[in-house]
Amino acid sequence: MKILVGTRGSQLALTQAESVRVQIARLLPADEVQLEVVKTFGDHLSASDATGSGGEPPQGLFTKELDEALLSGKIRAAIHSLKDVPTVLPKGIQYGALLKREDPRDAFVSRSGVKFFELPAGSRVGTSSPRREAQIRAVRADLKVIPLRGNVDTRLRKLREGDYEAILVAAAGLKRLGRDGEATELLPPEVILPAPAQGVLCVTLRQEDNELLKILEPLNDSPTRICAGAERAFLRTLQGGCRVPVGALASIDGQTLLLSGLIANPNGEEIMRNSQKGHVDHPKELGEDLAKLFLSKGAQEILIEFGRSSL
Repeated sequence: MKILVGTRGSQLALTQAESVRVQIARLLPADEVQLEVVKTFGDHLSASDATGSGGEPPQGLFTKELDEALLSGKIRAAIHSLKDVPTVLPKGIQYGALLKREDPRDAFVSRSGVKFFELPAGSRVGTSSPRREAQIRAVRADLKVIPLRGNVDTRLRKLREGDYEAILVAAAGLKRLGRDGEATELLPPEVILPAPAQGVLCVTLRQEDNELLKILEPLNDSPTRICAGAERAFLRTLQGGCRVPVGALASIDGQTLLLSGLIANPNGEEIMRNSQKGHVDHPKELGEDLAKLFLSKGAQEILIEFGRSSL
């Protein structure tokens, strides 16, 4: 039987999807597992049109058409970067697997090879992310943060051509494309906190497809599921999307789950950081509790600037 697995058509999406397809095929040796490229609304827009005023595309922009193809039966499963997936799945869709996380950090790539804190004042740093922009401005207010659009290859080319002195991109994307050697350094979370679930790939299925759900179980990575669950519960409770400068990263130490979170204005003038510990068996509760702590300390005022309703 032929099993079609949906993916976006960008170079990074195809590279990521192929790695997952191979793993699925090993679990279904009697079937033919093929990738099916599905154009999303976000793919049809130019990067500048897709981002709107916040600098990043809203959640769901790159998943809606894949969801529709899944629900209609055109494809049996879909592969996504989890940070692109809305924190509340559409009705009729479930997670089939969350695969082992790649490095969640952000990569700093400079044209001259100097590191982030060595970059001369006034240098142009490119990013499409208000989360990155806010944190750059908070620790290096002397730098010029300017918009950077396009796929990973386009961004690296613009850097080489001299449009920027440095850029920030997800380390996971560079590594999956085999270009991690181009990173000048990987920035620690204490400097740039990653986006919630950055570096995580997921497979989604129709809600009733329990047969494939059971087959895909070996692909699930428990630490990834726990950490991503806490990070996305934090984001969901804040009513944040990827346009809002929200960062989150969880880590596990024995039975203890540590979650660090951040919310900021894009200009970096107002930035809130905090962390909280919980038990690995309760990642959702930890994420919700940390978000409520932020809201009690004034995060709601930042969220209202992005059109979020009062909680």
